[in-house]
Amino acid sequence: MKGFWLTFTDGSKGYCEGSGDFDAKQIAEKLTGKTVAGGKYRDIAAKTLPYPANPIIWQLDHPVSGKCPAFCYRPNECAGETTCRQARACTE
Repeated sequence: MKGFWLTFTDGSKGYCEGSGDFDAKQIAEKLTGKTVAGGKYRDIAAKTLPYPANPIIWQLDHPVSGKCPAFCYRPNECAGETTCRQARACTE
């Protein structure tokens, strides 16, 4: 599963995991009743995030390790990245 920072047509945003951006879009739309911005199949308003961020729409609950905590405190800045760009932890 990959994590995505999604933007909805009403301007709200949230984190959702899926096998790809389209999968995350489908999951988020089903669970929220909102529409993800962008195209139906392409140009989806979904950017990768290295770690989960709040609000979390849906996240895999791994049978061994459970859910990963929401480590990303600046999702709007980090959206589109595959690794954290911060020189130090955001909590410091």
